[in-house]
Amino acid sequence: MPVTWIGALNNYAYPVNLRNYERAQEFPGFFEMAINGDRRSTIEFETHYTENAPRYMTAFFEVVFWKLYSQKGRRQTGTNRIVDYVRRNGITSKQLWNAVVQFVASQNITTLRDIRNLMGLKSDVLAVPLTFPSLSNPELIPMIDKQVAIWVNTNFVVHNRNRVNQLIPFAMNYTSLRENDFPAYLHWVAWCQESAKKLTDLTESRWRARDVEMAVFTAQRNESILNVLP
Repeated sequence: MPVTWIGALNNYAYPVNLRNYERAQEFPGFFEMAINGDRRSTIEFETHYTENAPRYMTAFFEVVFWKLYSQKGRRQTGTNRIVDYVRRNGITSKQLWNAVVQFVASQNITTLRDIRNLMGLKSDVLAVPLTFPSLSNPELIPMIDKQVAIWVNTNFVVHNRNRVNQLIPFAMNYTSLRENDFPAYLHWVAWCQESAKKLTDLTESRWRARDVEMAVFTAQRNESILNVLP
């Protein structure tokens, strides 16, 4: 039954070359990773981030560029905007890391806004600020993006079978996920945590909430089917 999930996770691919950031030379020791994009190399990037983010703001800048990498029209300008805001306002890595840790401990809209404010994001977007908590604790917190939201909206009824934690559809009223999608995000987090436990039991391999999300992301992008878990 979990073979489709295993296949999707094994096929996960999100290659990113951090060296392509146009201002990489401003940050010695960072923006040096060329990430193949499979699960193993992605975990290496997660580890690099968690080891450096409490002390170096540049680790957060790398995550922003990584998250925006597939958006060629935005990855440079979007990263530059956040870099310039943080530098201009003297935001420290400790401030942002503490907000991320608080969000992992209690996922609520107030702490999300704290993260967003420290980044200088004026619109009530979800995807980029919620990437920090996910990469800091992939055991518990999956990422969210439009690919995942589309999959949820298409599949939530069938994949709510046999579940304590239920998915609900994302509103998706804007070109990006916004605060009115936050309730659906919370359901997504709980559903991924439950799915990770089920898949760990079924496969005898350790699944994280982030692994569930990576499998869903891959299935949506590749137009493949994920079987309903028992």
